[in-house]
Amino acid sequence: MGINVRNKIFSIILLSLSLILTINIKYIIRAEPLKPTIDDKQIKAEIERIYNLRSAAFVSGDVNPVKELFDTSQKYGKWALEHEIKRINYLNEWANEREITFGNVESFVRIKKIYPKGNIIKIALEESYKFDYVYNNDEASPVNSFGVGIRHTASLINKNGTWIIYNDWYTDCFEDALQSYNIEIPSSTIFYSNTPILLQELFSFNNTRKYYDRQNAADYADKYCGAAWGSGNNYKYNKKYNDYNGIGGDCTNFVSQALGDKAGGGLPLTGGWVPHSSAWVNADAFKDYLLYSGKGSLIKIGTFKELTSSQNGSTPVIRKLQIGDLVCYEKGRGNIDHFAIVTGFDCNGYPLVNSHTTDRYHVPWDLGWGDKKIRFLLIHING
Repeated sequence: MGINVRNKIFSIILLSLSLILTINIKYIIRAEPLKPTIDDKQIKAEIERIYNLRSAAFVSGDVNPVKELFDTSQKYGKWALEHEIKRINYLNEWANEREITFGNVESFVRIKKIYPKGNIIKIALEESYKFDYVYNNDEASPVNSFGVGIRHTASLINKNGTWIIYNDWYTDCFEDALQSYNIEIPSSTIFYSNTPILLQELFSFNNTRKYYDRQNAADYADKYCGAAWGSGNNYKYNKKYNDYNGIGGDCTNFVSQALGDKAGGGLPLTGGWVPHSSAWVNADAFKDYLLYSGKGSLIKIGTFKELTSSQNGSTPVIRKLQIGDLVCYEKGRGNIDHFAIVTGFDCNGYPLVNSHTTDRYHVPWDLGWGDKKIRFLLIHING
């Protein structure tokens, strides 16, 4: 073999090695940022550790351990901490006013997506809360439980080997009550009647036509409650219907389903109230449709105090709610904001509701609605 031939072969080999090294270097450079610093199971464990430490403060009322869970060196972490302290203070005041004690609050997490970037990990997740409480004035009080589901877009940052919250964005089940709530506990933001609410009484209406299965409506609401603890269907909505979370809210759409779906209450559909119509998905239009069509009757509209107080020895009007009836939430005169369906009563007869946005399962009907401007419309579904 000649020298020229050997040189050509050697040149080809060097060129090939150079191409291989270039490709590998490019692959390494491109692939490196995609490698998560911890795996999915570790992320889930860290999130649940943080959220359960946060949940423990609901029970203790002590906000000091919570302060260590947030990166307060920047504004997003500071805002998240301030919001969390408001939630803890509000829930403890709400419980004190109702003479109940939370014995345990747990948080369960389902990771949807992970976006690692340096020492920050962005996470899309669903959180399921379980709240356990008893009544203070009843030594034999059984444990009552309710669930809440929240969808988060959160970020964790690693500081000194520990993961803490960089930011946390979500639709809060207590949001309305926190609008005018200071970090310090105010003297009174929610009214409470000492009159005990016992088991619900039957409430008679002139319309006796039987076409609404209220227990089926409640069962439907339990099955498709979404991300909340206690919900069925593997924490998923009914795929037969649109999901309006993020584009106005899904509460009215969900209650319409519970009332009108054949697997739910079976309330007859009409041209004005069918899936995706304004009356089906818009809270104000739905309220008007129910009352003007005769499918619903207004029991009473009023503040928390007005609906729970006993006037001259009369039965508090809140006791007239039945399973399958509705609670409508009004923010200011004429501003209908939310709907929930009554799905049960706790051991003291306190009405419990299910709803979407946020997802609630057997939650006390007024929890999270502490602003004094709020009025509640109690609507009986006829049939």
